[in-house]
Amino acid sequence: MERTSARLAVLLPQLLSVDSGSIAGQPCSNQPAKISESTLLKLKTLLVHDHHEMREKFWNMVHTDPTFKQSFWVTIEEERENSFAKLKKVAREGFISVLNFRDDPLKIFAAHELMSVVDYSATTKMTVQFNLFGGTVLKLGTDRHHGDFLTQIDQCEAVGCFALTELGFGNNAVEMQTTATYDQDTDSFIINSPTTLSQKYWITNSAVHAQWVVVFAQLHVKGVNEGIHGFLVRLRNPDMTPCKGISIHDMGAKIGCNGVDNGKLIFDHVRVPRTSLLDSTSKLNEKGEFTCPITSKRNRFLVLADQLLSGRLCIASMCLASSKTSLITALRYASSRLTVGPTGKSDTPIFDYQIQQRQLVPLVAESVAMTVGLNLVKRTYHETTVGAKKNDESAHKWLVILCCVIKPMVTWHSERTAAVCRERCGGQGYLLVNKFGFAITGSHAGMTAEGDNAVLMQKVSKEVLALIQTGSYKPASAQKPKQISKNCFSTYRYLFRTRENILFSGLGKSIQKGMSEGKDIFEIWMKEQSDAVQASARAFGEKIVVEEFIRVIEENSGDSEVRAVLASILASYVWFVVEKDLGWFVTSGLLTPEEGKTAVEFSRQCCKDLAPVAVDFVSTAFGIPVHAVHAPIAADWAKFNEYDNRGEVTSEMKLW
Repeated sequence: MERTSARLAVLLPQLLSVDSGSIAGQPCSNQPAKISESTLLKLKTLLVHDHHEMREKFWNMVHTDPTFKQSFWVTIEEERENSFAKLKKVAREGFISVLNFRDDPLKIFAAHELMSVVDYSATTKMTVQFNLFGGTVLKLGTDRHHGDFLTQIDQCEAVGCFALTELGFGNNAVEMQTTATYDQDTDSFIINSPTTLSQKYWITNSAVHAQWVVVFAQLHVKGVNEGIHGFLVRLRNPDMTPCKGISIHDMGAKIGCNGVDNGKLIFDHVRVPRTSLLDSTSKLNEKGEFTCPITSKRNRFLVLADQLLSGRLCIASMCLASSKTSLITALRYASSRLTVGPTGKSDTPIFDYQIQQRQLVPLVAESVAMTVGLNLVKRTYHETTVGAKKNDESAHKWLVILCCVIKPMVTWHSERTAAVCRERCGGQGYLLVNKFGFAITGSHAGMTAEGDNAVLMQKVSKEVLALIQTGSYKPASAQKPKQISKNCFSTYRYLFRTRENILFSGLGKSIQKGMSEGKDIFEIWMKEQSDAVQASARAFGEKIVVEEFIRVIEENSGDSEVRAVLASILASYVWFVVEKDLGWFVTSGLLTPEEGKTAVEFSRQCCKDLAPVAVDFVSTAFGIPVHAVHAPIAADWAKFNEYDNRGEVTSEMKLW
């Protein structure tokens, strides 16, 4: 690595000076010649955001505890047990508790970030155990469901799963077919899967490890369907055999995340006591009298499914940490792998070439932007669920929108990052030990879990439009500056605010026009305006990220070097987004064709500005040590190949 550092020192040119522009009387950017070690550590503190001591403790544990040894020559059964062992270790060391939802939800999200770096399957099992299963028992249950049982969940002594999705009902889960019929004679519920399509499907933890399940079903009391409710049901007996009337089918091998035991659950008139009903909102007494303060069946379902909200932040946390790991690996390898240079000899790092920089550097900037955006949403979640805005209904509506937009943005970014990093590392990227495969398949799982990304973006546009119509939200406007400048916040605000305004205004007008012509809103929304719906939601999300990024920079204006680095990264993100959507910006008139050409040049220049410091930045500011990255090409890959390694790292190699 000394040779790598020496080569990087040669590559460190003075970063270009910035264009003039101002916000609140301050210059928009003042890029430094290099990033000092002290500034890198400040950036790490800023971006990592919270629970710094816990994170260091976790990294130390991963480095020394044999539970976290990576093994790839294993069966699916062994992979599942390895992932479960990691989950139990992390849980029993106190890195996460279901009770954190009451006092410190940021700790839950931090645990997901940490675990996803070392084992994505274990993290998936974690998010079901602590968020979907444990969190639902905590929030929807009452004292009779809590007590020692929550402690058992924390210790992974009571392992559970979350049975919402059915074979025929995913995003339309409100129409599920599983029933829970109250039998007053025996004071019990009869849970039944009446059709093949009512099988509970893709149920994480169910195939092997779960003893309990939260089952969602249509509640029938005295012949009346009271809507979907949750029930805490024993899935397996103490000897781990399925309970009477329950069939558990292992779903087998997947394209990735095979440490996760996904299963199908089928209930054949399974009797459970009346106390199985998770009854924090709906009550049923021994006389069969049902009461619920929520009159609408749909609203009852939304309350029950509320845990999917935090689940979206768990998934975003997992995928963003995974994308950072991919970037650390790809950039460290690109800085140390030599190829043919001007002399015709292999004396030039591949990262010195524009083809590498243009593909990798914008993803570094986007990862930082997604981090800034996700940190905002996590803080909003904390504030809205346990903080000052806990009972603020309008704040909760805003939180729902933010959670629904950040999960798609992060997971799409994660998939793109993993694929590009894999490709830029050539054949080395194809080795399982370098972990791009886990990042790719993990991001694909994230794009689907807790709400299909495109469907969530439909919800974002729907909810934002509703707020606009009621006057609760008014997209901000911005005047076009006299000159489009590379590093000017006023330019960014003009581009991103105006795009959001135009898209939502156009979408609203298209809907009004269609309805005036007698068309149904469903026909307009789902079959005519789908592109506009998706584009509007993305424009909203990207504007939120850019404005939060500007706020963070202004908040750190007292440190000129930190501010300069962040402003340079923001510039790279802004022009990366504009370049990807350049056709729209030009055809909509926000940029002239000549300004469009300039925007592409800005994007190229931003890559050139950041490339010399990108490796040092990701290696420190992302806050993930190389031993946790655990990819040979992120370390001494030549030494790794001195051994007959069979694609695995051993302790004798001492790579980190």
